[in-house]
Amino acid sequence: MTAAVERMLDERTGGRLFWVRAEISQRSFSGKHCYLDLVEEEGGRRLAQLRGTIWGSRLAIIRKELGAEFDEVLKPGREIVFSAHMSFHAVYGFSLNIQSIDLDVLLGEMERRRKETYEALQREGAIGRNGRLSLEAVPQRIVLIGSPGTAGHTDFLAHLRNNPYGYALDVGCIDAPVQGVQAVGPLVTALHKAGRAAMRTPVDAVILLRGGGAKLDLDVFNDLTLCRTIAAMEVPVITGIGHETDSTLVDFVAHTHCKTPTAVADWLIERIAAFESDLGREGRAVAAECRAQLSEQSGWLQGMEATLAERPLSFLRLQRGALYSGANGVVRRTREAMSEARSELVRVGAEWKAGVAGLSPTWWTALKEVESGIQREAMRQLRHQEERMSAMRSTLELLGPGATLKRGFSITRVEGKAVRDVTALTPGMEVETELESGTFLSEVKEVRSTTAPRQED
Repeated sequence: MTAAVERMLDERTGGRLFWVRAEISQRSFSGKHCYLDLVEEEGGRRLAQLRGTIWGSRLAIIRKELGAEFDEVLKPGREIVFSAHMSFHAVYGFSLNIQSIDLDVLLGEMERRRKETYEALQREGAIGRNGRLSLEAVPQRIVLIGSPGTAGHTDFLAHLRNNPYGYALDVGCIDAPVQGVQAVGPLVTALHKAGRAAMRTPVDAVILLRGGGAKLDLDVFNDLTLCRTIAAMEVPVITGIGHETDSTLVDFVAHTHCKTPTAVADWLIERIAAFESDLGREGRAVAAECRAQLSEQSGWLQGMEATLAERPLSFLRLQRGALYSGANGVVRRTREAMSEARSELVRVGAEWKAGVAGLSPTWWTALKEVESGIQREAMRQLRHQEERMSAMRSTLELLGPGATLKRGFSITRVEGKAVRDVTALTPGMEVETELESGTFLSEVKEVRSTTAPRQED
């Protein structure tokens, strides 16, 4: 009976190739051959199931044709389009001998789904939503989502730890698979976990990594649910997926995307280095401004110091000059008054002598009284002026150097000029010191200033 079925199938198919679309539910290898369980499902209900076989000779050709996509194409859960011969075996029953797999159909289907997902994200406003979040200038607390042990995960951490600046970042890792359609659920769960962590403790950014691979390997990062989750995150998400030329939809919804995992590490380090450089530049500008202000204020203080030191001396010189001038004026006016009074007395005396013979005794008495009054007033004025002169003389003596020496002070001179500032002295210089009792010569051994030195900028 089985032979009749086999003959009838051969007669009906005539050895022709048939194109079939089916989903791989299981895959196994035995020797050089590959065995697939192919199914057709609708709404979660299985409608049909067949066995597919790729014999060793065809398997080598298909492996070469698919190249890097081979493992991803023949992965359970993947829907494929293939050409096959129908065959019937008395023991194993009906099966399909697969001859070739159309990768273009798979890639075209993937691109169609990618386009539909992108349009849906645009309609929902998901693209750019995470990008509008504020990212710290120095992102130091990050959560890393990836698969430990993979090249991308390892390279990222190595670049981060061995950065040339010695920056130390706080990295928390959440493990999740990053390949295959089954990875969507764990990745979404990992993002939710990172979001909850950011609510409990400060998190600057979430990093999502996956190293390079085939286009089908990266299709998980075009998933609509995964993209929606990233867009809804309340913390900036940075992605580093694939190689330089790869592009996935998670890059469009993320805050920032870099070409590779190592590029993410470099971007973080360069961002921190740029902040440090800007901070150093601002610090140098502040320091320069402070130095300029200190220099300006120092000059002002020096000017005020010189003014304060000179003003009392100028005031004393001015008052001394005014005192001398006043004293000389008093002496001059007194002499002039006495001279005028003397002249007047001579004139009056002459007039008296001329008319004395004709004066009565009463007039003589009056004249004597006037003469006595003039003499008393003259003597009073002379005593008054002498008292003023004595007071001025005492004041001048108090202001003079002699009084200063009597109080125990001394005057040091160099080449006859009084020394007012120790900076005018140098070790080895000969100076003359005057005391009340005399003078003596000495040699300068050391010069000390009581003024605190100004620090250099």
